This record gives sequence, C-alpha cells and structure tokens, in this order.
Amino acid sequence: MSSDSAYILNEDPDIIYMKNMRVTLRLRDDRTVIITSLKGSYNKNNYNCYFEEDVIATDGEIKITAKNLDLLSTDNFVQIYNDVNLYSEADHLIADKIDYDFETKHFKVSMFDDTSVKMKVIR
Repeated sequence: MSSDSAYILNEDPDIIYMKNMRVTLRLRDDRTVIITSLKGSYNKNNYNCYFEEDVIATDGEIKITAKNLDLLSTDNFVQIYNDVNLYSEADHLIADKIDYDFETKHFKVSMFDDTSVKMKVIR
C-alpha cells in the first residue's frame, strides 16, 4: 500500500487517512490487481481499506471504475459502489453496486432501486 500523503487523527489512531491511495494485490491464481483512488483510509487492526473518489481497479484484463470501493480483508470480500463501470475487451457493464467474493470468485451485480440489471456473459 502506498499514498502521496497520510495522516492519523488522535481520536482514532487505528485509521490511516490517505491521498492518492494505491494497493497492489497478488492473488492465488497469479493475477495482480491494482486499486487506486484519490483518497481513502486503512484500518491498521483489521487491514480493511476504503477507497473514495475516482476509484480504478484493474487486473490487466478487466477495469472497474467507481466512486467507492471497500476492500474487506476480514471477509475476503470487495464492495464496489456508486457509479460502477466494468470494462472488458468484449463488454461494458454499468451498475450501482458489485460485490465480489475472492474465495468463491462469485460476484453480485445490483442497482440501489428496483431497476433490473441487464448483462450478457460471454465465455
């Protein structure tokens, strides 16, 4: 994890607040995921990361942009929400929220209201 600048508040010393935050994840299947944002925070106790503003996550094949991304290491889970766009070579998906489970490799795409999500999966 890296950032251009960071600070800690006296009232919550376990949280590090950062500007221009960057995390590199090396996954078991040999993929490398890079997540960046203009600002965010990191919890020193549970290793959870919260990315805010101009979030970009990519593994080199898929690129996701959003306003927020929560990397919850305590649950091996990622929540991506607010103006989510997922780009791949063949597809583009727009949603309000995507939940991704690193263990099962399953994801759930949803909208905040009752709007249905239309997507086409190509293998």
